[in-house]
Amino acid sequence: DHKDTALAIGSQLGLVDDKYSSAITGPELDAMSDEELIREAQLYNIFARASPQNKIQIVKALQSQGEVCSMTGDGVNDAPALKAADMGVAMGKEGTDVAREASEMILADDNFATIVGAVREGRVVWDNLRKVLLINTPINNAQGMSVLFGILCGLEDTPLTPIQVLYCNLICAVTLGFVAAVEPAEDGIMTKGPRRVGKRIIGRFLFLRIAIATIVLVATTVGSVFWVQAEGYSLEEMRAQALNTLSFGAISVTLSARFAYNSSFHPRLFCGNVICWWSVAIMAGLQIFITYTPGVNETIFGMSAMDGLQWGIVGLFMVVTFVVMETEKMIRRYLSSLGEDTDDLEFDAVFDK
Repeated sequence: DHKDTALAIGSQLGLVDDKYSSAITGPELDAMSDEELIREAQLYNIFARASPQNKIQIVKALQSQGEVCSMTGDGVNDAPALKAADMGVAMGKEGTDVAREASEMILADDNFATIVGAVREGRVVWDNLRKVLLINTPINNAQGMSVLFGILCGLEDTPLTPIQVLYCNLICAVTLGFVAAVEPAEDGIMTKGPRRVGKRIIGRFLFLRIAIATIVLVATTVGSVFWVQAEGYSLEEMRAQALNTLSFGAISVTLSARFAYNSSFHPRLFCGNVICWWSVAIMAGLQIFITYTPGVNETIFGMSAMDGLQWGIVGLFMVVTFVVMETEKMIRRYLSSLGEDTDDLEFDAVFDK
């Protein structure tokens, strides 16, 4: 398009503002050196009368500065730039076969607004995979580590029986992990920058969150066993204490993990994902069932019924776990306000090798 026409269209799309108030044309780009083009590509949002070669130059100039670049096109001459971009987007109705073959995404309806929806859904899937890991990994870690640290700290018998560990692995982790898999998009998910190319799903801060959740679950589980041991409870009652503290602590981790960016100390916790509360209800019901049903508790799980003090300990440590996870999230939001990459978007030499 003509330079003035391109500026007018860009203004309607919100691409023109005080910072990006002008446009540049393809012939002007042709007259520049590579260094000048790299600099100018960062200064303009509007490029008019760009040739196929100009499009490739713009893409590579942006990528050279660490930008994640997407390119849309429909013709044969767009194919090289579509292939060079991090995300090539071709038109499904009007686009040529060559353009579609060169692209990673095809718009079936030729509607650019669909790109925004696709990016949003992609971010939801990525976030939810990380949330599933944040829920399942600490639960699975805590099963074995509670046994290990219980013995290392002086318990004569294991705080959890093998069948209790198996129950946590197959029932708790799966039931609660499913909550995160169907979690809807969080508020503000589209305000975040794109991930750098080559990012792995576990980054520095997710690893830290998993470690914190694991430590809290192990500490509360083992700590609760020593608490009831000091009160004179039997081995079976201690094992019931350990299993319920771990299971309800896992619920706290799940409720906190539902929101990667936002606080769970908010009414939003009770909205948006009805499956979450069905999962919590199922978990609580199963815990009560295996704790109090004769034959199931003692014969299968090697534990006995619990009294009010024990449930009080479970409730206390459930709150402690939730508060610790939310405190970590609060600190991470503060660091984010200072410019830290707390969402693991940037390339990390340790985790992204």
